[in-house]
Amino acid sequence: MDLRRYLPDISSSGLYWVIAGFSLISVLNVLTLVLGRDEVLAYFNSNPLGPVLAVVVFDTPWTVAGLLGLVVLFTPVLFGTPVSQRRSVSLFFLSSSVIVGVTAGVVWDRYFDNAGVVGAGSSGIAIAGQSVVFCLALFGLFRLQRQDTRSLGRMSSYWWHAFAAIYGTLVLTTLLFVVVLQPIFTPTLQYNWRVHEFAFLIAIGVTVVYEGATWSAQGLDGKLRVDEMLLNYHFDDLNDRFVRPLPKLRVVFAETAEGISSDFHPETGEIWVSPRFCGLEYFRSAKEVDDALLHGMLHADLYYSGRPWQHGLPEAAKEFDSDAEGVGASPEHS
Repeated sequence: MDLRRYLPDISSSGLYWVIAGFSLISVLNVLTLVLGRDEVLAYFNSNPLGPVLAVVVFDTPWTVAGLLGLVVLFTPVLFGTPVSQRRSVSLFFLSSSVIVGVTAGVVWDRYFDNAGVVGAGSSGIAIAGQSVVFCLALFGLFRLQRQDTRSLGRMSSYWWHAFAAIYGTLVLTTLLFVVVLQPIFTPTLQYNWRVHEFAFLIAIGVTVVYEGATWSAQGLDGKLRVDEMLLNYHFDDLNDRFVRPLPKLRVVFAETAEGISSDFHPETGEIWVSPRFCGLEYFRSAKEVDDALLHGMLHADLYYSGRPWQHGLPEAAKEFDSDAEGVGASPEHS
């Protein structure tokens, strides 16, 4: 499976920033362990910025594993998000997890620390991140309910159910973790429990505000906007109409010749769709969008069948005939 078809523009999605951010925090945790956890904590305890800096002091191996595991949990949520919002969601996830985790530690140190020693550990950041993922998954379920794409075709229905299962699993496992496995709502002033409680609740509030501010852009208004993710899913739906299904081609937005809605580029294995379709509300423009996508798919079908090009300018037809001569069906196409 060519993941680029379903996860276009990974480099611009912001996922690399999330990986780098949580990896850096994990490395700092390990570094404080190597330098000597008690010595580092003693230094931070005498520093006015101690409550802020202490969030990178090594706590337990489970905390480090949790930080890295957050990237795994966040990734499917990110790629269920509309393409145009992925970078924003990634930066929000990273920044809110860190800021909320630090804030929870500072609040505990200022109002609940009876021992006079700063609390240490990145668990507040980890719990805040888990809370953000929990909320994004809840809103993801709401978006699926509002944007019911099951009627578009077999593969769109498959991905709808797949994301519903992923979101539901993230919601239920988070509740299981914070209520049963690692109960954070415990009547105590101890650092871990109270900081976890603050971080979880604050992160929920921050995420609700963020989702409210980006309501339409996130597709929570129920409008299904055309982007590359939708086109690649729908390619598979339309591919079922062909007697001999096409190879798994990637669909991208790219400039096409004037007056042409889409085109096939065998040299890259891509169908280029005119950018004028990007952002259209699909259910209001379904026929136009489908016709554009099928246009490029028919070009591909001609190419893989080795049939003469019967469409377009004469000079383009001549060039295409030359390229398509003797091609026939590819192994995947046959």
